[in-house]
Amino acid sequence: MHLGMIIPGQMYERLSVATYATHDHEPIRALWNEVFDQPPSTDGEQARTTLEKIALFAGLNSKIDQLDFEKDFYPAIMEALFMCNSWIAIAMITDLLARKYRFNVPGTPANLNWTRRIQRSIAQLRSSRKERRRMQLIIELLKKTGRA
Repeated sequence: MHLGMIIPGQMYERLSVATYATHDHEPIRALWNEVFDQPPSTDGEQARTTLEKIALFAGLNSKIDQLDFEKDFYPAIMEALFMCNSWIAIAMITDLLARKYRFNVPGTPANLNWTRRIQRSIAQLRSSRKERRRMQLIIELLKKTGRA
């Protein structure tokens, strides 16, 4: 974003990095859950605003209430990220796997940060039909966008 406006990914400088979040941000799935699975709150409204901006960036309607995370939102936002003109496009592992847990929460005691690990091994992830479908989608998007 620049001055409150969403800049389309095709307008990004080639020598740049595109990402939705860093280790200091909540994963996208956590934001989604904050909006749809939690009682209304200020944090939920901030999460909704962030998700609406991501939806617009991905070419979706900003009315995220009408979207299904798995069928509509996730595929579109990942494709939009990979379609960016940026030389490098990065998705946090939690966003890639659509997880809601965090590895780092700024402002918390150091011994609580960076201690969490992915809950399932690579072998366990591979054995999951849902995870194989998700990774197949990512592979297809990487090929489609020329990043494979």
